[in-house]
Amino acid sequence: MLNAHHASGAEPTKPLPHIQIYTFGTLRVIRNGQPVDESAWHTRQARQLLKILITERPRPVASDRLIELLWPASTPRTAATTLRSAINALRNVLEPERPHRAPARYVVTQSPGYAFRLQPTLWLDVEAFEAELALARTARGQERRRHLAAAVDLYTDDYLMEDPYADWLQNERERLRERYFNALLQLAELDAAAGDFASAISACRRILARDDVRETAYQALMRYQALSGDSAGALLTFERCRTVLAEELGADPSPLTQQLHQQILNGEIQPAPAQLQGAALRAKEDTTGEDQGPAPLHLPQHTVFPLMDEHFTGVFVGREKERTQLESGLQAALAGTGGLFTLEGEAGVGKTRLACHLLQQAVDAGATVLSATCQALEQQLPFAPLADALGRYLHSLPDTVLHALPPASLAQLAQLIPSLQDRLPELPTRGGDTTIGADENRQRLVDGIVNFLASLARLRPLVLFLDDLHWADYDTLAVLSRLSQRVDQLPLLVLLAYRTDDLAENEALITLLHALRRTRPNRLLPLTGLSLEQVRRMVYMLTGAEEPRSTALADWLYAATQGNALFVTEALRDLMERFPGQPTEERTWRVLVENWSQEYEQLLSLRRNQRIQELILERIQRLPPAAREVLQLAAAIGRDFSVELLEAAAPQDPMAGLATLLERRFLLEQPDARLDFSHAVVRQVAYDNLNALQRRRLHRQIAEALVSLQRAEENPRETAFHFSQAGPTARQEFAYYSVLAGERLARTFGFRQAIEHFDQALDVLAGQPDAAPELVQRALQGRGLAYESLLDAEGVLDTYRRLQAWANQRGDRDLLLAAHSRLTTLLALLGQQRESNQLLSELMETLTASEHPVVRSQTIADLLARRRLIYSPDTPDDGATWARYTPPPPVPGDPVAEILALLAPFHAVLPLFDYGWTLLVQGQLPEATRCLEAVVSLARETGQLWIASTAYHQLAAIARLQGDLERSYAFNEQSMALNQMVPGVASELASMWPRIASAFLSLRTGRLDEAERRLQRVVDFLAQRPGFENYRNSAFIGLGLVALERGEHRDAREWLEKALADPVNLYPYTHVRALMGLARLAHLEGQPAARDVWLRRALRFAGRRSLLEEYVDVVLTLADLRPPGAPVEQLLREMLSYVGSLGLDAMAQKLRQAYQAHKTSAIQP
Repeated sequence: MLNAHHASGAEPTKPLPHIQIYTFGTLRVIRNGQPVDESAWHTRQARQLLKILITERPRPVASDRLIELLWPASTPRTAATTLRSAINALRNVLEPERPHRAPARYVVTQSPGYAFRLQPTLWLDVEAFEAELALARTARGQERRRHLAAAVDLYTDDYLMEDPYADWLQNERERLRERYFNALLQLAELDAAAGDFASAISACRRILARDDVRETAYQALMRYQALSGDSAGALLTFERCRTVLAEELGADPSPLTQQLHQQILNGEIQPAPAQLQGAALRAKEDTTGEDQGPAPLHLPQHTVFPLMDEHFTGVFVGREKERTQLESGLQAALAGTGGLFTLEGEAGVGKTRLACHLLQQAVDAGATVLSATCQALEQQLPFAPLADALGRYLHSLPDTVLHALPPASLAQLAQLIPSLQDRLPELPTRGGDTTIGADENRQRLVDGIVNFLASLARLRPLVLFLDDLHWADYDTLAVLSRLSQRVDQLPLLVLLAYRTDDLAENEALITLLHALRRTRPNRLLPLTGLSLEQVRRMVYMLTGAEEPRSTALADWLYAATQGNALFVTEALRDLMERFPGQPTEERTWRVLVENWSQEYEQLLSLRRNQRIQELILERIQRLPPAAREVLQLAAAIGRDFSVELLEAAAPQDPMAGLATLLERRFLLEQPDARLDFSHAVVRQVAYDNLNALQRRRLHRQIAEALVSLQRAEENPRETAFHFSQAGPTARQEFAYYSVLAGERLARTFGFRQAIEHFDQALDVLAGQPDAAPELVQRALQGRGLAYESLLDAEGVLDTYRRLQAWANQRGDRDLLLAAHSRLTTLLALLGQQRESNQLLSELMETLTASEHPVVRSQTIADLLARRRLIYSPDTPDDGATWARYTPPPPVPGDPVAEILALLAPFHAVLPLFDYGWTLLVQGQLPEATRCLEAVVSLARETGQLWIASTAYHQLAAIARLQGDLERSYAFNEQSMALNQMVPGVASELASMWPRIASAFLSLRTGRLDEAERRLQRVVDFLAQRPGFENYRNSAFIGLGLVALERGEHRDAREWLEKALADPVNLYPYTHVRALMGLARLAHLEGQPAARDVWLRRALRFAGRRSLLEEYVDVVLTLADLRPPGAPVEQLLREMLSYVGSLGLDAMAQKLRQAYQAHKTSAIQP
């Protein structure tokens, strides 16, 4: 670390200076490579002297000024002596070997006092920081970036952060912060110019982590996000900017920020062309010594083409009008003006064939072609067809190209295509990106896919075809809706196809089509059957001859099929299968034309209204038994599949039957060697013809094959589906994979869908007397966590009640305790204290009546007793006594070890958090720290990040009470960083109390507008949410105190009394503030009797519950208001002694000052 830092201020080959001084963050002095320890300073004021002299360097600081800052209460003579002593101590720290009476080198006497002088043997981080910035001003290219990066690395924290409130260093601290922020913005600009948007975005976020109202950083962040392809993230950044500015400053974003927001909304800021990114580009520059700019990417042509039967590939008739429109649209897209077309018609009318004709033209023109078919089995799977098409396309790209594509969009796609993370491990992960929940994540995925497609189109014209859109999922349709708004500005053609007879079952598609009909009325192309002439031409092309017998065949086909293209094709396949054994396909067609009517006159009886399904069924029935069995198995799979899966699922070798199916064009082989049906209708007919027993057997074979191939846990939803169709004997397996599917969805923030899977599993397991207990427990716990993440108190209560009942039924007292304890604490955290108190009473009664060993747990018994006392209702008492403080009982044993011995780590988190918080408010800080540190570790291990975030906030409160403001600041930073990883509204809950606490801190320092904005945000957030009464009442109390400080007494009384009207749903800290607020209000209004009643009530509430900080605050208020008859001096003395015994110096100092002031006032007349 020292070498790295010093290298920025001197040549690396030179020896290290004798002294290195670090002022960014906490003051550190390194002498001869060893840190100077605390004992070497002899006095704290010597450290403060060094800080002041460094801050004012090279100017001297007058002795009188130093005395005023460091010893304001001392007499002039005493202070002068103390100053000389401190200067001598400081010189000895810096120069311990200095001979007696030799002149000092660093701290010199200079009229009118003392000055800090730099020497070659001393290195100062602030000087090195400014030197790097000076070098960066004159440097260019990578040299400039290196100097800026070196300066930014030196700035490890704000200047001398251990003195956050010292007036003498505020100007210097702000000046250095400004220089640091400007350096980060310049660094971000250089990184963005090099195409390294991830580094540019990171630099902007570093600014906002320290100053969340800096609008220039929001502007830069929005721009770089949009340029990287993450326009959804840019729009979210604007929303956060608007919220923070309104809350902290009461202001709106500037016109420039709003203009940038509108440009992003309009799509005017497009992702930068893909190029060599970041480090790769800088490595290239380093080898040439020049900044050569981004290297453009050449995107090779790769296609993902739909399946077509090669027998009919060269045959295309009719559709002249539609072809003209589509070909015109393709030419426009190739020229840069894209479009969206929709093909609609009945099953088999020829939509896919028309699309393939156009796609082949696109391929010939050099465009990228992506296609996918929506599957009925995947209709509930978000983005399924797009994930399939993009996954196959990206798999085909070489690594060099993949690395150069927009990383922000690829990071989004990695959620849908996990293999991307394997190929690109450096991709930014979404977890620490920003506070996003399920809905926001979905929006970002939608935008990520749209932006990625747009980026591909800019590199090479793109055609996207989605078939069978009637089976499309809601999220895929959302992508198409968003894409339709941008397609006109891109070299991109989107082609969609759906069956009109299945449209009614997809409401989201109906909505999309309605919008498209309104905006693109000429681009919805309805297809009808082929005309008689077109069927004739099709037969002529297939048979190679235009003759009467071909015409008769065509006429017969038209009469039978009414021109339905698939029907015509299937009829021709049916006929061809009746002429087996011909040496060539050409010979087969000739024999068919010559003999079909003579040899098979019975076919003339084919009715005109015969359904295509009947014809396909006839073809299936003519298959050899082995081929028919393979076809039935393939139909049950429900989508394209691998030969490996087919072999694993088939009871006998399927290869002979598979060869027949490929020969007769029931199945076709994809370029990636996967297999699929020639048409979805063929699959549907094959599946519909199975009886219930056949379906059960086949689905079980497929599910077991997925398990044997170790694919089941990769795709538990598909496995669960097949087991769900496999009958009653597969219920246990169905439940298992449903639980797995729910757990996987919960990890990706699909909480509602996860709950559906858990409920399905629980429904099945409820009817299974031999159901695996661990599976029931996992399903209930997963359901509970999903409801926790949704902040659904009703769902939480229902789930953990069910878990309690189940544990009680099984006699599992450990799980019963865990569920009861978790629910009790969760309801308190959700602000439903009444329900939490009721559960607490039930829990204590249950444990008291039990003979389970947990009853003997001193820690659990102590926790429950403390919580019951703290949260007991506050009832008025007319007694005239001034309550003494009741110290809490000692902490029994080792709480962390004992709770972990009783409960699994997952369930231990909340009891430990509860105990840590309880010990904190009762002043037992070392024990509270151990519990909360364990909570942070366990909560992070078990994925309960919002609890870890809240625990860090409590650790910050402990550090503040101990007077360690630097550690308090660091813990709060960690709390906020973790909170950014918490999904959705759960992040609001995790930040709720920190927000309220910061508002009360703003109140204490007189920042009333800031406090009011923060409290109002809490009220607004909770306005449409039932429950959360603790938080709501706390916000009401804060608003009442704001009104009191402004002299608005009526509003103050209304807010405070409104909160106190609920004696149960209270938070101890704010409740005491409400009581003291009403006492001050009575005092201001000249009502001493009412004032004293409120003060006694506050003192009694805090004292009887052992609430240390709250009790001390009431005592300090008593010392300020001095009500007659109150034993103020005694209370101050008692608390000073008690707090001093705990080592709480900061709190003791406040009490000492109040005690001295009280004694002084008592002896004055």
